[in-house]
Amino acid sequence: MRHRLTLGLVTATAALLAGCASSPDGAIEAAAYECPVGTEGCDVVQPVGEGGEMTIVSSREGEFSFTVEDGIAVTGEIMVTFENEGTAVHNTEALGAAEGSDISEAPGGGSDEGVFLLFPGEWTVICNVPGHRAAGMETTVQVFATPEEAAEAEASGEDLNDDA
Repeated sequence: MRHRLTLGLVTATAALLAGCASSPDGAIEAAAYECPVGTEGCDVVQPVGEGGEMTIVSSREGEFSFTVEDGIAVTGEIMVTFENEGTAVHNTEALGAAEGSDISEAPGGGSDEGVFLLFPGEWTVICNVPGHRAAGMETTVQVFATPEEAAEAEASGEDLNDDA
C-alpha cells in the first residue's frame, strides 16, 4: 500500500509540474509583481557576478545609430563607456536593467561612463531622447552568466551584439 501511495504522489507531482511548463494566455504581457516599499521579503534583487566592460559608440554610421565596439558582458556591474560621435545629444539606457543602473548621456563629440546592472540574457539598449529610438538608436547586447560562457561564445565567433 505504501508503494502505491508513493507512486500516486509522484504521478500527481509530475502532472502538476507538466502543467506548469506552459504559460497561461496573457502571461507574457503580465506586469511584474512590485513589492510595497519596506515590505519584509521584498528586497530588490540585484545581479551578482563578474560584470565587465563595454564600449558603445553612437553615430558611427549616421546620426541615429549604435555600435557595440568592444566588450563582452557577464552578469553583474557592467561599466559602459559611451562615445557620441554625432552632433546631437545622445544617451544609453538598458531597458529593464536593475535598480541603480545609470543612463550615460553625452553631447555631440563627447563621452560618458555609467553602469548597467544586468542579469544573463539579451538586453535592448536605446537612446531615450524623444524620437531617437524610432530613428534607429536601438541595439541588443548579450550578457552571459559566467566568464567561461562568455569565453566560449567569443571563441566560437558568435555574433554577440546586434549592432543597429
